[in-house]
Amino acid sequence: MNREAALAFVRSEGSRVERARLTCLLDNSPASPHVVRDLLADQRADGGWAPFWASEYSSLDATCFGLARAEQLGLTPSDDACAKAARFLAQRQRPDGSWEEDESIASVVPPWVAPGRVASRLYLTANCGYWLAILSGEGTGPRAAGRFLETHLDESGRLPASWQAHWLAGSLWHRLNWQAAARRVLARVDRHLSDLPASNLAWLISALHGVGVSASHPLLGRAATLLERRQASDGRWVSEDGPEWDAHATVEALRALRLCRRF
Repeated sequence: MNREAALAFVRSEGSRVERARLTCLLDNSPASPHVVRDLLADQRADGGWAPFWASEYSSLDATCFGLARAEQLGLTPSDDACAKAARFLAQRQRPDGSWEEDESIASVVPPWVAPGRVASRLYLTANCGYWLAILSGEGTGPRAAGRFLETHLDESGRLPASWQAHWLAGSLWHRLNWQAAARRVLARVDRHLSDLPASNLAWLISALHGVGVSASHPLLGRAATLLERRQASDGRWVSEDGPEWDAHATVEALRALRLCRRF
């Protein structure tokens, strides 16, 4: 890994929040209040975050993304923004333990979170369940999410959903100490690691580390090695979401490699 080239790329091309996330990573210190204000600008009164595709709507997916960035800037579950987000997630959970974006925005919602699709519901349930467990502990909401996800897990470790749903579900089950389900789904992920783009490898590492999986775990080690190999010659990690997301992907990769003690 070319650490200096990666740092130079983020410092040159990253937004103020991305540069602050990098500084927090390197210095292990919280971000300044004005950077936190930038991050929280899209958080709405109900505790959710507005997505890029609907500025007047509180999205489950955008809220999970906002929480991931908040954590990297040094915010903790006791901070007001995180506590409000936890309440938002808890209130939006469905009686069966799942989460789904509202039908009212079906015409504008991206396909990966479109309401009415099993794959979308599983991904959002894994993501929201993961963050609710991080913020509030292994209570009723995360356990209901874990049960909902487990009903869709087959013997091979497959969920009828995206790869993101697989490692987020595995992380949630690990946090709940449901180790049989966690091992099954993560073994499937392990078999397909080489199919994952760089940003997915970084997300996988961060999610599992966030629930206490050791940096020495073989799955994290293999993911980190693949991630190192995906670095571009100019220092960046390329995002599958387009060049405007490369600085974000690079910060995510650096964080994941730091968690795996690669630098």
